[in-house]
Amino acid sequence: RMYWAETEKPCGEAHDVTAKALIRVCFTPLPQGDISITGGTGVGKVTRPGLSLPPGAWAINPSPRRQITENLREVLPEGLGGWVEITIPRGEEIARKTCNPLLGIVGGISILGTTGLVRPISCEAFRETIRLHLHQRALLGGGICLVFGNHGRTWARKLGFPEEATVEVGTFLGFALEVCRKEGISQVVLLGQIGKMVKVAGGIFDLHHEVADARREILFAHLVRFGLPERFWKAVWEAKTTEEALEHLMAWERHREFFAHLAQEISQRVRTRLGGKAEVESIVFSLRYGVLGRG
Repeated sequence: RMYWAETEKPCGEAHDVTAKALIRVCFTPLPQGDISITGGTGVGKVTRPGLSLPPGAWAINPSPRRQITENLREVLPEGLGGWVEITIPRGEEIARKTCNPLLGIVGGISILGTTGLVRPISCEAFRETIRLHLHQRALLGGGICLVFGNHGRTWARKLGFPEEATVEVGTFLGFALEVCRKEGISQVVLLGQIGKMVKVAGGIFDLHHEVADARREILFAHLVRFGLPERFWKAVWEAKTTEEALEHLMAWERHREFFAHLAQEISQRVRTRLGGKAEVESIVFSLRYGVLGRG
């Protein structure tokens, strides 16, 4: 005899691609005392080391496994066990919009969680994804390419960086570099659009606009120090965005030399943040002009 139940994943304030996903569970009582928990359609399987589960395991994390087991133990007669199979009808489709493919989890989404409660912790969840991805890369060896978002990921592909070695860090660059340092990752490429990379050149590693922003001032200081002719000063200073400033800077005969220098300055900032031992390259690009400089 089998028992079925289904529910929709609540979203609350922590709305993400898994919100309202249908979750189905089939429970089959067994005379043995053990409770086994497996996945089915739409639940991913782990294929790489570095996660909390070994390769080959269903991507159902230890905390949900423990909670399911404890809840069943409360209602099952003593000595009775059972088999729990979890399925997510749209899991494989949803998983394509998550970080699972990059982490080597194939076939569906992961069953995650610690308390069973949905809380608005998207920043926490994103940081944990960054940490897991970097931990996994450290175990597998080789370098990594840090990008801020989709534009960076697109350029990473164009420049030939492997998808699995490209880690999206959003605004949490400082956190990602700290994880790299702790994990002993010794080859780091930072690839980013000029606006965010200018912040790093000024020593800003939390890139959220509410934390710090001095893009105009940092860019202008580096340009003047490098010898930008005075005829460009007013236009660059009054530009509303770094991309707008580029429209003027492209007329300067030394712009390529400057952006190579800026990339080197950024690399030095990152290298210092990593403890001075890592091999670092920075690549600065523009949405309009492509790669501006690397070093």
